[in-house]
Amino acid sequence: MAYSTDNVVIQGAHGTFAKQLVFRQRYGQSLLCKRPKKSNRPLSDAQLLVRQKFQTASVYAKSVMANPDLLALYQLVAKNGRTAYNVAMADAFRAPEIRELDASAYTGVVGSRIRVRAFDDFKVKAVQVSIFSAANALLEQGAAVMSDNGMDWMYTATKENQALKGSKIKAQASDLPGNVTEKEQIL
Repeated sequence: MAYSTDNVVIQGAHGTFAKQLVFRQRYGQSLLCKRPKKSNRPLSDAQLLVRQKFQTASVYAKSVMANPDLLALYQLVAKNGRTAYNVAMADAFRAPEIRELDASAYTGVVGSRIRVRAFDDFKVKAVQVSIFSAANALLEQGAAVMSDNGMDWMYTATKENQALKGSKIKAQASDLPGNVTEKEQIL
């Protein structure tokens, strides 16, 4: 790949040139690219899904730009030529990830704890924990609390669970754009 510095011809240029080349600006640099061609083929289901996801992410990023509080949060992360809009778009594309659901300290007694380790490319907004009996009846559910280490969310049981074996723990992590990820564990 060739690089040119301090070139007065293409510096800051953007748009189509001679219906063959396109000037673009990315991360403060001018790029000269081949003009993209439109395809007449119908979109596949996967392409339609990506298009819908992109549209949803774009609407979210625009709402972030209109909200001064959210905009300030995203601007803190935007570095190296990225804008708050770009960071918000990327955040809307990726759901949070639950890397660990640790119920080893859950004994079925009131006050026993469940740990959920959840990550997101920007911020995990909330983690919900639900406990189901072996017969799949909801015993309790509630919000987990972020621990001091910034990675783990702790849920403290509020109801007694006599029949621990076969019970199911379900954790849901959500981020600011509203993406939700679930993970289950059977005891």
